[in-house]
Amino acid sequence: MRFLCLLFLRQEKRKILVMFKILEIENETKYEPLAINENAPFTQAWFFGQWQEAMGRKVRRFEIKKDFEIIGFFQVIKYPFPFGKSFLYIPHAPVLTSNTPQATSKENKFPMGSAHNNEFLKKFHEKLLKITKEENAIFARFDFHSRNLDRYFKKVPSYAYHSSYFQPKYEWILNVKKSEEEMLNNMHPKTRYGIRLAESKGVKVEIIKTDFLEYFSHFYDLMKKTAERNKFNLHPEIYYKNIFTSCEKNKNAFLVIANYNSKILVINLVLLYGETVYFVFGASSDEFKNLMAPHLSHWKTIIEVKKLDLKIYNFGAVGEEFEGISRFKKRFGGELLEYSDSYDLVLKTFWYKLYNLRKWVSNQ
Repeated sequence: MRFLCLLFLRQEKRKILVMFKILEIENETKYEPLAINENAPFTQAWFFGQWQEAMGRKVRRFEIKKDFEIIGFFQVIKYPFPFGKSFLYIPHAPVLTSNTPQATSKENKFPMGSAHNNEFLKKFHEKLLKITKEENAIFARFDFHSRNLDRYFKKVPSYAYHSSYFQPKYEWILNVKKSEEEMLNNMHPKTRYGIRLAESKGVKVEIIKTDFLEYFSHFYDLMKKTAERNKFNLHPEIYYKNIFTSCEKNKNAFLVIANYNSKILVINLVLLYGETVYFVFGASSDEFKNLMAPHLSHWKTIIEVKKLDLKIYNFGAVGEEFEGISRFKKRFGGELLEYSDSYDLVLKTFWYKLYNLRKWVSNQ
């Protein structure tokens, strides 16, 4: 009997003794978040890192192994901070084999038992600390579904979330596998009305898959007007131009352009990644608002997504800070996608407190 008990205990101990490794990757062909998780966010795609590198930001990519099996990927982006300082960000990641974002942050989506989860978090903390020291950064931030994060990392205060550098906690998504009739019926009456009005008044929508740069000057002019109207800050012009160039090269996006009497009213950039299509940037004119061109633009996008036999149309961020835009998106039907809370690993306490103070003051 004693022998059997000892054997059982050894077997149980062996189950817990799992070896985790986090290794840096420099070869694009070896960095495959979609291979382990079809719901991996595009912010962990290789091309997203290239967008950042084109702006002079350093990007490092890593794979996570459990014993000999690859179970995860993440990329770290180095962002500038005043006074010559910097911080690191891992947007909506690490991506793990069953860490699907289509779940609330209250759920544990780690693909192992709690003991293995703790072992992984210890290893991740150790590796992230090493990376942060190597980059001489103030702190490193990430958004990751898991339990026990408070044991190893510092939860980000709510006022420190708002920045063009960080990804939103909430997005609005629509399952496009439903029939067109069903989706129309699930929309707000004002949205259905807007779609039909735009069509009846002669608004034409084109899906453009080549020659993106021919439309860039129109896009950026409309972006400036949209930013001014909705009170948000733009990235530098070169950032958007690099993305247009990258998307055309990789053939992973299309433009949605609404015209009225040969005048461009809307240009949206829509990105394809995995089973999801993302509304990344939207720019619209102040003219002819009564024609409801944005309503028709999104509806034609949804129809195109259905033709591509993809699953989800992601409208992007929603939240109280942009109430009007959020209301517009939600009226198409769909559901809320909630990502994890953000956590920080702090290396330089004084500068971290100064950063948070600056964020707190800007939000008063």
